[in-house]
Amino acid sequence: MTTFKNIILDTRTFEALYHMTHIKNLTSILNHGLLGHGNSHQVKDISDNQVNNRRSRVEPIYGKAIHSYVPFYFNPKNAMLYRRKDKQKKIVILVFNKSLVLDNGAVFTDGNAASAGTSFYNNIKDLNKLNWSCLNDRSWCNHVDGKRTRMAEVLVPNHVGIDRLEKIVCNSHKTYQKLKAICSDRVTIELNHSFYF
Repeated sequence: MTTFKNIILDTRTFEALYHMTHIKNLTSILNHGLLGHGNSHQVKDISDNQVNNRRSRVEPIYGKAIHSYVPFYFNPKNAMLYRRKDKQKKIVILVFNKSLVLDNGAVFTDGNAASAGTSFYNNIKDLNKLNWSCLNDRSWCNHVDGKRTRMAEVLVPNHVGIDRLEKIVCNSHKTYQKLKAICSDRVTIELNHSFYF
């Protein structure tokens, strides 16, 4: 059954939601799903400590710590990945169904959730408040406040199961072979350099 929310979602200019992680976390993710930051199953942290410290603050809609959510980007080719250029061959991008934005308790932002200038939303109609021109451009440098804006997020509370995982993207043949060994036939794997810098 098609709902009003699904119709709105179908008209938006994004195809999926993306979560970045180190390949060493993948076995745990496949076994337990995605959990909030710093969970006991996390093996390797790729986050920026300076930015990460700011994510301990609470979001203004439900009053929950940003770290208690599972974060996703509308576009993974952003400043977070750019700062980890030296580790890109070991970073995998998990591509999830965009319907996650409709999950109960989910919020989305118009920029990096750790930034003081970012607004939070939980009404699907407010997706039109995001700067889709920046989010879908080849570079955020062409936009005012583009670096923050490009890192707009969807935050899903507590846990996301891998039943919503559509594929895993990597940036090197060696990582691709490792993914094949880890994933077997559980999920589609794609070697795609265009997702990376």
